[in-house]
Parts: sequence; C-alpha cells; structure tokens
Amino acid sequence: METIIKNKKQIPSFSTEQIFVNSDEKRYNEVYEQVDKSIEELHLNKKDSLHMKLLFEESIGMVKAITGDFTAMVWAEKYDGESWLRLVGKTNMDIDKKTDLMSVSSTGSNALAVGFMGKVRDFVETGLLSYDGVMKLQQKYSGYGMGISGSYLDTAVASNPSAFTGFMWTMDDYKESLKNGHGQPEVTACWEELEKSIVGSIAKDVVVGVEKDQIEMAFIMAT
Repeated sequence: METIIKNKKQIPSFSTEQIFVNSDEKRYNEVYEQVDKSIEELHLNKKDSLHMKLLFEESIGMVKAITGDFTAMVWAEKYDGESWLRLVGKTNMDIDKKTDLMSVSSTGSNALAVGFMGKVRDFVETGLLSYDGVMKLQQKYSGYGMGISGSYLDTAVASNPSAFTGFMWTMDDYKESLKNGHGQPEVTACWEELEKSIVGSIAKDVVVGVEKDQIEMAFIMAT
C-alpha cells in the first residue's frame, strides 16, 4: 500500500499482513488474534512484543472511538533498530456530526478528548472533517505552530508539501511546542499527561498525516 508517511532512511525488512478494523465489536476477537499472529511474525524480544501489542491496542481503540463511519487497516513493519505500527483509515463522516459533538461542551471543544490519545483522536477527527478550513489556516500561517482544535492549542503542525498535499503532526513537534511554553500551567499539565500515556512512554515518535478523507498514523518504536 502506498503511504504518505515515509521512512526516508530505510525500506522495511518485513511487513505483516494488513488487519481490517472498524467499529463492529463482533469482529474484535478475530482482530486481536490477527494482532497476536503479526507480533509473533516480527520476532521481537518479550518486552518489545508487549510494547507492540500495547500500541496495536491503543491504535485499534482509537479507531473504535472515532465518530461515524471510520474504517482502517493496521499493520507493522520492521526496520533496522525500529519497528513501525502503521494505520491507514478513511471516513465518510459529515462535518455536522463533529459540530454536534463539540457543541456538547460549553467551551466548544471536544469534551471526550481525555488523555494524550484522546487528543490525538480529536485531532484526527477535526482534521478529517474540517480539512478545507485547516488547509486555509496552514496557508495563512505557513502550517507551523498552529493548533488544530481547541483542546490542542499547543500542538505544532508540520507540513511537508513536497510529500503530499495534506498536513502532518508529530509527537516530536508537540514535545517541542510544550518545551517552548515551559512553566505555563496548561503546558505542564499536557506534559504530565504525555508522560503518563502508554503511547508517550513506548513510542519514540508518533506521526499523523491527513489528506482529504484519509488519515495515516505511524507509531515508531525503538527495537
């Protein structure tokens, strides 16, 4: 599968089969059986295998929580010194659904975006549903240091026009944006939230790319 998020240094030495994921909970026993098989095929040590399983679970949990008709393929790739968990998803959600969801909160932000991965999910939903609006903001502000949603005011968005026509967010950029706001109470809370998160403690970086109705994620783990 052609992906918009690239590993510029290497090509994978091994890729697992792609696993189809949607909101149908009846399939999840089958999905997790496929996950276990994929992890075995990577031939990681016990600790890295556990960490990869946790990343699979976090990514699949995010797919289950996303509003509307969202489907995804997840798989793992092995590189020299790294393992990547990849997710490619598409949605047919209506922007009105996101507006209705956000209106539940008196602040106008997504009250369900709790924790680091909850905020990543909110970033994904907002990026997919208001793509045109986000792109206009990127053109106006060159795409750097802009928050995508109310609950991601400190998120740094890195765009790479030469690679694709959408936009990207990385955990590394997010960390840098938090460092720049060091000492502010909101920033301190976000940093603590990141440190407590499973993904934040396991992954060396997380990359999110959105292009039209497609979302890509790469969870990068040192192995």
